[in-house]
Amino acid sequence: MNQIWVLGGGPSTEHEVSLSSACVVTQHIASPNRPARPVVIGRDGCWHVSEKIAEGKPEDAAWLNAFFDKHAATPPQSTCLDPGSALTRMTTDSIDCAFIALHGQFGEDGCIQGFLQAGGIPYTGSGVLASALAFHKGLTIAAYLRAGLRTARSMRACSPDEADTIARQLNFPLFVKPNQGGSSVGIRLVTDHTQLRDAISQTLSVDNEALVEELIAGTEVSAGVLDIVGENGQLKTVALPPTEIRPTNSPYFDYDAKYLPGRTQEITPANLPPTLLARIQNDAVAAHRVLGCEGMSRTDFIIPAGDDAIPVLLETNTIPGMTPTSLLPQQAAAAGISFAEMLNGFVEHAIHRARR
Repeated sequence: MNQIWVLGGGPSTEHEVSLSSACVVTQHIASPNRPARPVVIGRDGCWHVSEKIAEGKPEDAAWLNAFFDKHAATPPQSTCLDPGSALTRMTTDSIDCAFIALHGQFGEDGCIQGFLQAGGIPYTGSGVLASALAFHKGLTIAAYLRAGLRTARSMRACSPDEADTIARQLNFPLFVKPNQGGSSVGIRLVTDHTQLRDAISQTLSVDNEALVEELIAGTEVSAGVLDIVGENGQLKTVALPPTEIRPTNSPYFDYDAKYLPGRTQEITPANLPPTLLARIQNDAVAAHRVLGCEGMSRTDFIIPAGDDAIPVLLETNTIPGMTPTSLLPQQAAAAGISFAEMLNGFVEHAIHRARR
């Protein structure tokens, strides 16, 4: 029986967010014809493969929530497979594809993609190169600039001693963030040289490079892109309606604003002029293509205040969140695409790519 393995967890700082995504995906993608098997990859690299499979039944929700809750707390070692054994199990389980619901390191940086590709397992989302490129913020910015897209002025730092040079060349306030990471984990807003040095030092405790970026006052917007497989097997790249993001309890779209209900007002489609919405969608597609993304992506923007309303690109996410508060599902719904249709579209794209 063909089935999907839904991979969640992983060793990254976004482990909990990933478990939430994987649980929701499993519940909505499973069907009697293509059941879904949830898999939690522990922070230690162990694979915990459920012996039960979801088939889209109402009673699936209870045991799926229990499965992810149990493995989020203290994963039982009795269910642990090493990666090699997990790959062997996948190749003998007659799976259609692996649905990657992993965020952050190992999930979005090309590692899991390379692992699955080496084993001949179809998987959702972008390939190895695009995943690695989009996960590296500095290389992403360079790719944007080559495509003629607008970005905020930024510099990268490998030592707190570089704070002096950065302070002379960039204008405060500044964002300091890990060069490789997501979900706004570890991001800091600084207003002076002392804060900058401290923020770089803290960031380098979790990443080997910090990205320092000028704050641009304006409206934050996010725009998703889908690659849809048509009836004739042709791929069509579609830009979804952008979402306007208005944090209610924080000065920017930080971790709490992203994942705690009620902390952000999200308006889809964004309340912006039609010409500006079209420009944002065009730039989102351009970012998707210049990075080589496949299946899906979501690019974040700042629309500067005042007359200078040319969108400024911040970053592109190759595996956007799939939690109840996530942006990509909202945007797909605004385009008339249900959550289940969107998820199944990712699977069909993965199978199409593997055949091609």
